[in-house]
Amino acid sequence: MTSTLADLTRLGILSRLDAHLATVLGRLVPGTAPEVLLGAALASRAVRAGHVCADLEWLHASPPTGDAGEPAVLPSLSGWRAALSASRLVGTGDPEGPTPLVFRGEKRLYLYRYFRYEERLGRALRQRAETVPVDELRLREALDRTFEPRDGAADLPRVAAAMTACRNLAVISGGPGTGKTYTVTQVLALLQELARASGSGDLLRIRLLAPTGKAAQRLGESIKSNVERHLRCDDAIKQSIPLEASTIHRALGYQPRTPTRFRHGADNPLPADVVLVDEASMVDVALMAKLVDAVPRHARLILLGDKDQLASVEAGAILGDIYGDGAVGYSPALAGQLERVLGRPVPHRDGTRPSSVQDSRVHLTLSHRFRPDGGIARLSQAVNASDPDEALRVLRSDPDVGLLDTPDRGRLEDFLGSAAAEAFAELTGAEPLERFDVLRKFRILCAHRKGKLGVEAVNALVEARLREERVLVDRGEWYDGRPIIVTENDYQLDLFNGDVGIICARGGQGVGAVFIGTDGRTLRTFPPASLPAHETVFAMTVHKSQGSEFDHVALVLPEKDSPILTRELVYTGITRASKRVNVLGSEAILRAAIARPVQRASGLREMLAG
Repeated sequence: MTSTLADLTRLGILSRLDAHLATVLGRLVPGTAPEVLLGAALASRAVRAGHVCADLEWLHASPPTGDAGEPAVLPSLSGWRAALSASRLVGTGDPEGPTPLVFRGEKRLYLYRYFRYEERLGRALRQRAETVPVDELRLREALDRTFEPRDGAADLPRVAAAMTACRNLAVISGGPGTGKTYTVTQVLALLQELARASGSGDLLRIRLLAPTGKAAQRLGESIKSNVERHLRCDDAIKQSIPLEASTIHRALGYQPRTPTRFRHGADNPLPADVVLVDEASMVDVALMAKLVDAVPRHARLILLGDKDQLASVEAGAILGDIYGDGAVGYSPALAGQLERVLGRPVPHRDGTRPSSVQDSRVHLTLSHRFRPDGGIARLSQAVNASDPDEALRVLRSDPDVGLLDTPDRGRLEDFLGSAAAEAFAELTGAEPLERFDVLRKFRILCAHRKGKLGVEAVNALVEARLREERVLVDRGEWYDGRPIIVTENDYQLDLFNGDVGIICARGGQGVGAVFIGTDGRTLRTFPPASLPAHETVFAMTVHKSQGSEFDHVALVLPEKDSPILTRELVYTGITRASKRVNVLGSEAILRAAIARPVQRASGLREMLAG
């Protein structure tokens, strides 16, 4: 017998909100088949789990299980499809006759809103994936001034620059240290040179965006460093490249009390000719759809990120969908143009339309953050290849990485406490900027927030150990040296989810919460009581760590396996480190995580490949 909504709620498979949605829809259309209401609840559950839709075939192949491991009993696929196709609550997504649910491809069941987000985004990306007129001789001369031709992977930044100059959409992916921001800094200078040499002579308006305040700060710092150290162009071009980035929400003009939520959209686009979005893997489908709507039709859109990193916390896996087929190469038309500009062969791909999104992709592979033959690089490669045997060999043989495989909780706690005490010994007493340098030395990353080895428990453990070692002296909530991370946006204070600050004693003036501005130098101090929601951040989730870099990372795996433990989570965690990684957890848990890739149900990959 098929599970009922009450059954699945009792088992913990559905939330009360999921079940309530289905119940309300049943009241709107009395007599609705139970299969349709079950589908509605599972579509709601799917969005909560990061999917854009519920994939009926996936659900049948691997039925969801409850807290006690009891699986859901689902309708037959044929009966489920028939019930959905016959229901007044289900449509094809036509905006002229909207329905609460959308059923596509005989397997994907959407909540209407998320279908529209996906369709808008897919259509917009395909429309932007087109060639633009470019003076090939000028482009080749500019490329030759900027990049020295190299062999193989070392030449991919030059390929990326040429491709971006020839397209209205560019998607540049690469792991940590592969030169993504170096490449796009050169790209921005190239575009400005080409614009200045055009008939109008006007320079382009450029916007730098990122999903979080921390990511925006890092993008601005990196662009500034590259402009100062690597650009070989005149001062007018250098000065035309912005050195500060904004969060996407701030750039769009977030207005929570308005129907559209944002000031900028299709009817009021951003005043920009080039929009660069860093850490694009962190952007969910709803926000990316709204952003792309707001990018003027003539403007270039550049998406930057790491396709192998964790997907967004909310629904969607946009970079994963864009790079879904993993194929390398360009359509004959674009390949020919790139070869003329670069003076070297590039990979061809048969059958790719000139306007395909596949023609807008480059994946950088040569990392400069850590040695190609070093432990972190070899470990990340093994994880990406889903090769747990090789990952364990590296962990047990290379001095840059290590595995603490022990069921002894006391030993694990002692390791974390000792490492934190050593790394944070100078967290109090120093000047604020120096404290931020100390905080970058070491970070503990956890898979979960809750549980014995979750963020909350580990932060409490570290605080207790630092007090034992007299690193922390003050007590109470606002103790000197407490690192904090903002967990919700505050547009009045200009503080955003992911911003990291430190509580600092100010002599007779009490304590202040100090943050670094987007320029990487300016200090901003707030009364602690005025802060938006925040938490201590000696330890943080791997999701929250995206866009960050630390000297030493301790990646803490939970005691029991869970669906959140994936290859992408392990890869993201270990690649936050530049010098050393310790993985704390059992070999069995690590093997299971490396063997489990993130799978997010959506139709975007299919839309972009067509």
